[in-house]
Amino acid sequence: MLLRRIARPLLAGIFITGGIAALRDPKGHEQAARPVLDKVTELAPTGQPLSPLTMIRIDAGVKIGFGSLLAIGKFPRLSAAALATSLVPTTAAGHRFWEIDDPDRRRAEQIHFTKNLGLLGGLMLAAADTEGKPSLAWKARRAGHTSAAAAELFHRDVTDNLNHLGKRVGDLGGQVTDAAHRYGPKAVELGRDYGGQAAEVATKYGTQAADAVTEAANKYGPKAADAVTDAANKYGPKAVDAANKYGPKAVDAASRAGGRLAENTERLRAETEKRGAKKAKEARKAGKQARKRADKRLAKATKAADKRFPTATKKARKAAPSW
Repeated sequence: MLLRRIARPLLAGIFITGGIAALRDPKGHEQAARPVLDKVTELAPTGQPLSPLTMIRIDAGVKIGFGSLLAIGKFPRLSAAALATSLVPTTAAGHRFWEIDDPDRRRAEQIHFTKNLGLLGGLMLAAADTEGKPSLAWKARRAGHTSAAAAELFHRDVTDNLNHLGKRVGDLGGQVTDAAHRYGPKAVELGRDYGGQAAEVATKYGTQAADAVTEAANKYGPKAADAVTDAANKYGPKAVDAANKYGPKAVDAASRAGGRLAENTERLRAETEKRGAKKAKEARKAGKQARKRADKRLAKATKAADKRFPTATKKARKAAPSW
């Protein structure tokens, strides 16, 4: 996006120039940050601590390196996070306005402190900017929702199958009841003879059927859920990438078509105005010619009237000199 290409160099410029200034004059920066650097050295773990000059040079290198990466748009989120991390100790070390007694210096350092807070807010926004792409948290939530939906779908299918099986069993039970009413005496007699055997068989194979259904659900349920999750993880980012890839092209095509339509409309308007001006000019010219012809005819008629009726025209001119 053009806005990001302009905003990132503007945001990174102050860090690059500040890092270069710190490398050129590390001692001046060391003197300003000496109280904070001494506290950091005291809090450091046991061992040989880094010197204040070394820490200032490292901070300058971070600002120049990650500022350059942010300016050219390489690893923008990582670069913004690194610059935000380096800005916190820099602000605390260089702009401690609450420790200054001089009102003018205190006001100036307070302005610098507030400015750095604004830069920190901009870096936080840049670090969170995914450029319209889904974040890792969103992808994780999406995968969880997809897995839950797949499990729910599988559970619904299993429930429907069991309900259908129960309905079929109920239908068979109704048929058996009808047969029992129809062949009651014989059924009772056969039931007495083979009741024990039927009960044993029902118990045996009923338990096996229930175990088989349970085993199938345990065996294929996780596989179905995993298959749906894999498919969502495999093809979901492709669909998002396709939308991100071809969406701007569609917008650009619509913009170009709109521009051509505006150009054609403007051309048609100009041509219409040109033709209207030409027609108006022709109408004025025709009007002048008609007026000349009318004047000529009037003069001719007046001359004829003077010739035929000299006395009447003479009296008319005296009565109306303008005529």
